[in-house]
Parts: sequence; C-alpha cells; structure tokens
Amino acid sequence: MDDVWPRNGRVASGCSGWFLSEKGVYTSYTWHPFLGQVRLEGAPARTRYVEDWEVVEALSLPSVRKRGSVQAIQAYIRIKLLTGLRRGDMLRLRLSDCGEDGIYAKPSKTTHTTGRSIVIGWSDELREAFELAKAARPVDISPFLFCNRHGESYYNEAKGTANGWDSMWQRFMRRVLEETEVKERFTEHDLRAKCASDAESLAHAKALLAHADERTTQRWYRRKPEKVRPLR
Repeated sequence: MDDVWPRNGRVASGCSGWFLSEKGVYTSYTWHPFLGQVRLEGAPARTRYVEDWEVVEALSLPSVRKRGSVQAIQAYIRIKLLTGLRRGDMLRLRLSDCGEDGIYAKPSKTTHTTGRSIVIGWSDELREAFELAKAARPVDISPFLFCNRHGESYYNEAKGTANGWDSMWQRFMRRVLEETEVKERFTEHDLRAKCASDAESLAHAKALLAHADERTTQRWYRRKPEKVRPLR
C-alpha cells in the first residue's frame, strides 16, 4: 500500500470528494472534513466570502469555560484575519516566535520556493488577539501559543494533521450555526481568503499570504468583487 498511495492520492481525493458531495445531496449532510480544505487541480476557485457581521457573530459565541476551545478558536480567528497565516503555521507558533518587532513566521509552503521568513509587525488589534490566545491556553507553561490540555501543539508534524484542532473547529462551527444568525458554514481557508480580500491591495495580500506569485493570490484568495469607476 505504501508504494501505491502516493501514486493514487489525487485519484483517492477526487473519489472521496465526489462520494461525499453526492452523499451530502442524498442524505442532507451539509458538511464533510474535506469541504473547503482540499483544492484539486482544475477545480473552480471557491467564492465564499465571510462577511464582517458573520465574524462578529462567531466572536460573540459565549464560552462556558474561562479557558479552552471556544476562547482559543475566537483568538485564533482574530489572529488569522489579521495575519492570513495558514493553519499549520499558526498551530506551530511558539511564544518565542513573538518578539518586540512582531510575529516571526516561516511559512511551511515557501520552504521549497522562496524559503523566506516574514515578520508581521504588531498592531493594537494583533497584540490584543495575541494576549487573548495566551490567556485561553489550558497550560500556562506551554511553549505553544495554541496548545492542547497536555501543553502540546495540535499539529502533528509527522503526519501533517491536526485532528484535535479540527474536531474543536467542527464543534465550534456547529454552535455558530445553531446559536447565531450565521446560516452558511465557513472554513479556516475562507478566513485566510477574507484576510486577502480585505487587504488594501493585491500586493499587500500577496505579502501577507507569503505567496511567490500574485496570480495565486488573485485566483484563489481575492474574493470580493472588484470595484471600478464609471467612465463618466
């Protein structure tokens, strides 16, 4: 199986996506783990744009505990909207990555392309979100900004997965849909796209998302309609 899987991974993803989508049609399921997370070559760009009011609704969801999943995810949402960092890069963040100048990050997907790191400078909003994330941690002495109850990162480097975090996100989104005015589920990838869409320019969005090519930013992440001036 080990020597078969890499060769057929794309086929397996395509079949899974087809099966789950069809299952969603016939059994009224509105979500599956791949929704909005898997991008197959040739697939149309996702167009879901998360409105500001939807973010406000998600951030207003009450937490039954002083620390834990809801507050951690809400802080995570704030930081993602301000920085555009990928899920893996955010879950890898250590307190030592956050210095006087800002948040130091080396996007994992640029390792084999540009290979460069970025420093996202502090703003009042980003500093506040960072402090909220620290306060929401279940283990104060953990080196990670987002950690589980054992103080460990949610991200499994060996497998490239974050199953515990994904389960938390799913539970959070279920509550958002049940307890707020939000009617359409959004993914973490949609929040990254919102960051790019709300950036003042394509160049700024490209820099935030650490893309090597503006065409990637434009096609997959700039989801707001382009505003143009009339001729007269």
